[in-house]
Amino acid sequence: MSEQTLSKRGQRNLPNGSSLAKIIQVLTYSYGDNNPHGMSVIPCLSRNFHLLISSSVSLGVAENGLMHEELASLLTYGDGPFGSRALRSALSSYFNDYFHPVHKVTPDQLLIAGGATSIIDLVTVGVADEGDGILIGRPLYTSFAKDVSARAGSKMIPVSAEHRDPMSEEMVEQYEKELQKQEKAAHIIRLSINTLKAYMRFCHRHKIHLISDEVYAMSIYKTPSSASAVPFTSALAIDTTNLIDPNLIHIVYGMSKDFSSNGLRCGVLLSQSNPSLLASLRSIAMFSWPTSTTEFYWTTLLNDRSFLNDYFAENSRRLAAGYERMTSFFTANNIKWAEGSNAGFFLWADFRGVLGDDIIVNNTTEETGEEQVEALTLNDEKVGQVYKTSKKAKARDEWFFGKLMEAKVFIASGDAFFAEEHGWYRVTFSVPEKVLEVGLERLGRVLEEVGKENDGSAM
Repeated sequence: MSEQTLSKRGQRNLPNGSSLAKIIQVLTYSYGDNNPHGMSVIPCLSRNFHLLISSSVSLGVAENGLMHEELASLLTYGDGPFGSRALRSALSSYFNDYFHPVHKVTPDQLLIAGGATSIIDLVTVGVADEGDGILIGRPLYTSFAKDVSARAGSKMIPVSAEHRDPMSEEMVEQYEKELQKQEKAAHIIRLSINTLKAYMRFCHRHKIHLISDEVYAMSIYKTPSSASAVPFTSALAIDTTNLIDPNLIHIVYGMSKDFSSNGLRCGVLLSQSNPSLLASLRSIAMFSWPTSTTEFYWTTLLNDRSFLNDYFAENSRRLAAGYERMTSFFTANNIKWAEGSNAGFFLWADFRGVLGDDIIVNNTTEETGEEQVEALTLNDEKVGQVYKTSKKAKARDEWFFGKLMEAKVFIASGDAFFAEEHGWYRVTFSVPEKVLEVGLERLGRVLEEVGKENDGSAM
């Protein structure tokens, strides 16, 4: 049964006839023009909730319905805390049309919350107990550490690539090694790629959950330099027969990235084969209740297929242009980057070659450049290590970042993303063309200054 795949607290959160579960059911199936056969509720007329009749009105929720028509129902409780029927229906059609699932997605397989961050928090509560680990490959999104620990009390376990391609099947070996070090069964959050089947076998072998983060699914592009990049494959599109217990597969999605709407917090959990997980999370979904206005906005976009097709095509074109402009700049300035990307908003760039090893920091050269292992800690607990570093490399990065701030251009240091080596940066190209040109011009000035420092150090 799917209940057995839940954490202990996830099982405790299963509805089991609670009063909250009854109220949620009322909101979900309330009578209205769009639901004429919905439930009619007059509180306290019956002790048996299931005997409530289908008739006219709900008189049990502290909500002013007198002005709903004027507000177009945008400022009401809607259909409950885990997503309106309209949005879940629109999303299920969207997944079926664009993600090519093996099995058709239905609205009852979806849970909506206030952003993908809330979804990660919720699913961690549902599948992991306090102290359990979440395996995540490095480099990784900086907020994952808080997403899985702040409320859930689970711990993030960064998995080092150690010079392997982090998107390759070779990385499964690293997950195996990291899992051996852990006392409790861990769970995994990983981007879907063509080696996803290997991750599925790994998760099935160890009976751990596979949470596929697919927030960049439609932010894809094609360029001459990325023609050989592996195309995106959703976990939904993989036939899991003889690969993994489908109860263990869950998809995370949201509107922030693909729909350029970071400020409208709306995320989705899709779990096709684990109704117990969804039931458990719905019982605590009120803490991440999405707004009706956001739901209405996203539903409108999703239902307009003509707009979506044009939007995604133009988005792809602009992303490709930004990618080409930035890679051209990197090539001209002898900056290497992780090649083979065809999705997302940024490049993972290696500045070590241009920074050099002899940068003068604070007018003195570091006495030691010897390699050393640097501990990686979260909440004062050691969770891993920076694979290779030196005092000189760390001081060099701090010096370089200071120069960037002086020039008023920000690129994100790899330290924020649990990079394995100093000198890596995340550089975003999904900004308006004028902004990108100004940013690259300022970055170019900094690199020119770095070159002069290198030349001076070499004399």
